[in-house]
Amino acid sequence: MKIHSLLSILLATTAIGGSIAIPVLAQTPPVSTPASSTPAPVTHPIPTQLDAVTTAATRNKRPLDDVAATVSVTTTEDIDRENMQDIRDLVRNEPGVTVGNNPNRAGFQNFVIRGIGGNRVLIIVDGMRQPDFPDSNTGAGTYTREQPDLEDIKRVEIIRGPASALYGSDAIGGVVAYTTKDPGDYMRDGRNIYGSVKAAYSGANQQFAETFTGAVRSGNVEVLGIYTRRDGQEYTPAQSSLGPNPTTWFNNDFLAKLVIRPSDVDTLRITGGYTQGKQSTQVLSGVGVFPSLFTRVYDEWGQDYTDTYRISGQWVHEAPIGFIDRVDFLAYYNSVTTQADTYQLRGATAGIIPTNARATSSLFNQAVSGAELQMNTDARLFDLRNFLTYGLSFAYTSTSRPRNRAAITLATGVTTQVVGGETYPNKNFPDTDTIQAGAYLQDEITAFDGRLVVTPAVRLDYYSLTPDPDRYFWNSTGATLGIIPTASTYLSASPKLGVVYHFTDTYASYFQYSTGFRAPPYDNANFGFTNTASFYQILPNANLKPETANSFEVGFRGKYATGSSWQLTGFYNRYNNFIETVVVGQVGPVTQFQYVNLTNVTIWGVEARGEYRFTPDWAILGWTAFAQGTDTRTGLPVDSVSPWASQARIRYGGEKGLNAQIIGTMVAQHSQVSNPTFFQTPAYFNLDATIGYTFGNHIKLNAGAFNITDAKYWNSADVIGISNTNPQLDLYAQPARYFGVNLTARW
Repeated sequence: MKIHSLLSILLATTAIGGSIAIPVLAQTPPVSTPASSTPAPVTHPIPTQLDAVTTAATRNKRPLDDVAATVSVTTTEDIDRENMQDIRDLVRNEPGVTVGNNPNRAGFQNFVIRGIGGNRVLIIVDGMRQPDFPDSNTGAGTYTREQPDLEDIKRVEIIRGPASALYGSDAIGGVVAYTTKDPGDYMRDGRNIYGSVKAAYSGANQQFAETFTGAVRSGNVEVLGIYTRRDGQEYTPAQSSLGPNPTTWFNNDFLAKLVIRPSDVDTLRITGGYTQGKQSTQVLSGVGVFPSLFTRVYDEWGQDYTDTYRISGQWVHEAPIGFIDRVDFLAYYNSVTTQADTYQLRGATAGIIPTNARATSSLFNQAVSGAELQMNTDARLFDLRNFLTYGLSFAYTSTSRPRNRAAITLATGVTTQVVGGETYPNKNFPDTDTIQAGAYLQDEITAFDGRLVVTPAVRLDYYSLTPDPDRYFWNSTGATLGIIPTASTYLSASPKLGVVYHFTDTYASYFQYSTGFRAPPYDNANFGFTNTASFYQILPNANLKPETANSFEVGFRGKYATGSSWQLTGFYNRYNNFIETVVVGQVGPVTQFQYVNLTNVTIWGVEARGEYRFTPDWAILGWTAFAQGTDTRTGLPVDSVSPWASQARIRYGGEKGLNAQIIGTMVAQHSQVSNPTFFQTPAYFNLDATIGYTFGNHIKLNAGAFNITDAKYWNSADVIGISNTNPQLDLYAQPARYFGVNLTARW
């Protein structure tokens, strides 16, 4: 049987959840290839998925086939073809990756990679660390973690598993690396000016987007400007018995880039970005009787505002300076400011009309200033080629989250700022300055004419956290706390070892051992809060230890001259000292909680993906992902690990002319939950289809139909910890059948 036939069987099998068979290696004699600056097998005449280039995995440009890790790459073409409008769309077809969403008001959260999410996944844009959000986010008035607009993005790379050896703290679960567009991306065929207009629509939330792009080149100077406006409403869940919270929102996004090449070996790049957003919500899900809060809420409205800024300067020198062959220096500043305003009409639980109002304003401010210096040296040591990557990084982060609230008696107009046992304004954790500094070294050692690449790496990290408690922090903690937040300092070494061996130009295998490190964040270490009305208190803990991870991954790959390819991966990750809140004491009627290092988690799984190109224009693609997580302290499942999922698609076409595809996704029931009362998302099958056409060099049209069967299903990441009797479960269901389209006119 031909190897291509075996591959088609593999894809069909994964699509129906069967076992996976690895094709027997073909008897192809090895072909010697000379060492080069980018070790790689022979270039194939038709690109395969494994020929895609990643920069984030090793901090150098490498084909996926040469990387000892599982990395996915999404390009501008993918974003257009799949009608991607937000980060949920971005990972819709990614095995082992999800994005949580809270439909009540909070919106999208961070990425969850192989069961690890939140601030344990590092987000970088053009090498810049992005602001995060507090782990203590729920109910605190800070909502989504801001992401760059997809219209600004040239490439998104997702590294699965710990990556602290190259990226330090917060990369314990993985890395999502965005690369923004350059003016040179549009300067093709000798052209010096480019302009385009793009319009897009998504029926999932009635979103309209308009993008205007312009690029100019004069001599050695290039300029790019992109503006995107988005307007939308709430998502409408499929077959829901409940109406979603009425919502309207808009975003304005600006990206500007100046590129100067003063010489053939030097590039200067200055990038600036600004995003402004506003969301208005009538929070129907917050209306009702809440005995635990001793109140009835008659109505609730919310206004959320977001402003983000990014500016960076980069210098790249691609010529020797002594023993250094290449220098890349980056300095940057980025910040996020969010404001969440809430107004409620309230009264007694047995009342019939509201007697008081509550106005709340919650702010979150975080600014990150940083610099990265990366160098490369290509040397021959012990008669082996060594490609060294080494550098220094520094990031200074300031974080503040003030909260204000006032209760108004409607009959008299009297206002008080002592509400629910809390004194406002207050801060749940003190203003905090964080310093992260690191030094890293990686060596790509090539042997056997490029067949074997061994990549050891290590990073040394320094992390310091300095709180600045003020009177607003003491308003939150109350006089009964009596604990003063203290500064913390952590040192850590994170090693990694990767091995890739190409048996032939067609088949390869890899192994990677990697480690992760995450210092206790600003809010976990010094969170102090007292609520005497509800009889609970959260104590700071200056003795928290860093979370750590040890990851093992092994994989096999095959790629063929016809464009077909496949990859099979198995991984085992062990995470130690996870930070959780537990009850630590009782003072009278007040229960005391504290963040402590408690949980050790083990997550293992298998992933497979492949593409069978049976003609240059026709292909069958598919993937499957299975993972199992266990809290080794309790023996219970880890709720954030997604259930088994598989996908198969048939695709036609290329970059020009007609392209079309049908996508079927099947997901099993999420039965592995830590509490039998938690909602277990049922199994489902989802069907999508897209079609597009490129008219010459000037017009590009893409359209899609999503959830064609109007299936009612849930993303397990959205409902973690939610009871199976929660009356609002329907609101968490994914959007009903909808259509999307985007049209680009360029000249």
